[in-house]
Amino acid sequence: MSKLGTTTLLLVVAISAADAQACGEVMYRMGGALRYHAFITRHPAQILLYSGTVAQQAVTADSQRFHENLEKAGHKVTVVDGPDALAKALGENSYDVIITYAGDLPAIRDQIAHVSREPALIPVLQRGDQDAMRKQYPLALNEDANLNQFLKTIEQTMKSRGT
Repeated sequence: MSKLGTTTLLLVVAISAADAQACGEVMYRMGGALRYHAFITRHPAQILLYSGTVAQQAVTADSQRFHENLEKAGHKVTVVDGPDALAKALGENSYDVIITYAGDLPAIRDQIAHVSREPALIPVLQRGDQDAMRKQYPLALNEDANLNQFLKTIEQTMKSRGT
C-alpha cells in the first residue's frame, strides 16, 4: 500500500472515531438518552382509580395519560366513577392500592371496611386539606405530584406489604 493510501486510511479511521465519540457525548449531554430505561415495577399492583364527586370536578386531560402510564409501568388499573361502581369493583376484585382525591375518602372508607384485605389508600391532596390529612394518611400526595412520585409511593407500599 502506498504512503498516500495509508495516510488516507488512517485519516478516515481517525475522523470516524472522532464522530462516534462526539455522537456519544451529545447523547450524554441531552439527558443521558443512552442510559435511559423506562420504569417497570418489581412489585405490580392492582390499582383502583376512584373518580368520585371531588375527582370529577378536578379531572384534567392528563387523567387518561396517568392511567396509561401506570399500566406501562406494569400495574393493573381499574377506573370507577361513583359509589355504585366502587362497590361493584370491590366485590369483584381485590385491590392493593386505591388512588383518589382526599375529598372522596369518606365514600371509600365506608366501602373498604367490608373487604377482606384492605387496600392502601393514596389520597391526592388539594390545597387546604394537606396538614390534617398527612397525619392520617402518610401515603398522601399533593395534586401537583408527578407520575414518578406516584410510582415510587406505589412501589414502596407494595414492597412493605411483601407483594
